[in-house]
Amino acid sequence: MTGPSFEGDDLRSVELITLDGEGFAQLGTLYLDVQIEARVVQPCDRCLKPVVSTVVLTESFEVPVPPGAETVDLWEPVVQLVVSARDPYVLCTPTCRGLCPTCGADRNEDPDHQCATDTGRTTVGDRLK
Repeated sequence: MTGPSFEGDDLRSVELITLDGEGFAQLGTLYLDVQIEARVVQPCDRCLKPVVSTVVLTESFEVPVPPGAETVDLWEPVVQLVVSARDPYVLCTPTCRGLCPTCGADRNEDPDHQCATDTGRTTVGDRLK
């Protein structure tokens, strides 16, 4: 199953979804019991670099079938299940150093980074004092 990227909050995209399982329709409702596997791309919680992960879950859910419909679109309910199952605090590496809170420099690329305190610029912290 593929479709457009789902964007919202801090999620960048949900891609490459596969479903495996069973389903049956009865009285205007499609009942599904499936295993869902999806590739999720979202930013690192500390440095904002894209992190690719796989979400695998087993779900049972129901989808209403409109009268006379020959097909049912599962994209939205499946993506919502994936979004709710993903790790909201993903890191690119366990030792990610994040961004400098003053200038935004990536401290993974420059571990010795230090902002000059005498730049003449005002930071948010200075304005709050």
